[in-house]
Amino acid sequence: MTLTELLRDLPVLSVHGTIDVPITGITADSRAVRAGDLFVALPGRQFDGHAFIGAAVAAGAAAIVCEHPPEPTPPIPVAAVADAPQALGMLASAFYGHPSRQIKLIGVTGTDGKTSTTTLTAAVLRQAGLRTAHLTTVEVHDGVAAMPNTAGFTTPQAMDVQRFLAAAVAQGCTAAVLEVSSHALATGRVAGCEFDIAVFTNLAPEHLDYHHTLEEYRAEKGKLFLMLAAPRTKSGVPTGIVNAGDPNAAYFQGLAPRCVTFGFANAGVLALDVRYTPNGTSFRLAAPAGQVTVGTRLLGAFNVENWLAAAAAALAAGAGLRPIVEAAARTSAPPGRLERLTVDRPFQVFVDFAHTPHGLAAALDALRPITPGRLIAVFGHAGRRDINHRRGLLEAARGRADTVILTMDDPYDEDPAAILTQMQAAAQDLGFRQERDLHCILDRREAFRAAFALAGVGDTVLLAGRGHETYIPLNGQRLPFHDPTVARELLTTTTA
Repeated sequence: MTLTELLRDLPVLSVHGTIDVPITGITADSRAVRAGDLFVALPGRQFDGHAFIGAAVAAGAAAIVCEHPPEPTPPIPVAAVADAPQALGMLASAFYGHPSRQIKLIGVTGTDGKTSTTTLTAAVLRQAGLRTAHLTTVEVHDGVAAMPNTAGFTTPQAMDVQRFLAAAVAQGCTAAVLEVSSHALATGRVAGCEFDIAVFTNLAPEHLDYHHTLEEYRAEKGKLFLMLAAPRTKSGVPTGIVNAGDPNAAYFQGLAPRCVTFGFANAGVLALDVRYTPNGTSFRLAAPAGQVTVGTRLLGAFNVENWLAAAAAALAAGAGLRPIVEAAARTSAPPGRLERLTVDRPFQVFVDFAHTPHGLAAALDALRPITPGRLIAVFGHAGRRDINHRRGLLEAARGRADTVILTMDDPYDEDPAAILTQMQAAAQDLGFRQERDLHCILDRREAFRAAFALAGVGDTVLLAGRGHETYIPLNGQRLPFHDPTVARELLTTTTA
């Protein structure tokens, strides 16, 4: 493929040199440049790719795309663009033959519930007979088999996204579902994707260390819905799927050419007669296509919302009601999403990814009705995140959990002991009583051990914050730690 072909659909400000040169790869990492590659210089918060153009040229780059052409001009073609991250997504799409134009593409965004909703939507579409790929924080499914997502991002980089979609097309998929983070939308990782359906789950304060304000965070999420209105090559009217119960519903509805709402009231896709049991949830799904009774293994009101979102998206994609019922009966929660551990103890143990106040409250609310005894919550707070959540998590636990054990989460380059001290002070300010309904144990394994020692007949232990994650990032190191595995080890080796 030539640079001319890659730039065909891209708004280019200026060009230096002859662009009819062959391109064998695309990268934004100067260290990964190989002879024949196109190097895209991305501006960044820590590093500016423009500073590495010289290194890319020396490594054999065939051409450069950037926002600010360097002086002196390199001896290879240089194309200037207004927005390099968006350009990278569009270039990646062109390099892989625009795979999203050959498939029905669904994007799921929101603060909580993205992974579950993505997984459930794909399950319904497969049940409806559509070969479907999906990509989440937890796993990558190419339409044939699933494998862990090792990219380190909810939504991978642009080249990886397009490579995934191209692989799905090659496997004969007719649909794909992507979990789309606000970071991905802000940095152009899904630029070049032609979405048919966009799903909004909910919005709560999160990643404000990156987005600064809730309004900016919401606007980044809204970009997925704005992409529905972009010029397209596929037929049909793109559809937005919106949680009617979220205070931001009207904002997202206003961005979509066509919109379907879901929720417990005043929505196009409704859950009626909801019943919660220790083994799952049932409800009557009411939609314009009719009504069916849905029985799911998943627990809690938030998972009913996830199923409603998935059902609305699948119906918009052409599935019927029967595949929703069949998929719900056989689909388990994704790993680390209110995952029940099978334990030979008189108490229950669940692992959940809940790391925001909204998410923790939802998980505890789901577990309370199925807990005849005490509800014991083990959690901490990660570094590099909104420090207001440290108090917010405790506010969510207050009145919901009977006992809280504060511990280490993913500190990154923050001092985990300092995070714990901040949370302990907030807990005491909120009325938690040390060594009564509050325990502080920095070592996460020992915190689990303490929770299991406290738990008795009819109690429930919630291990929150990390879910499926397999390591703890600490000062540049990756310490192996998988909550379900560690919990099972402790419960197996400790005498009941």
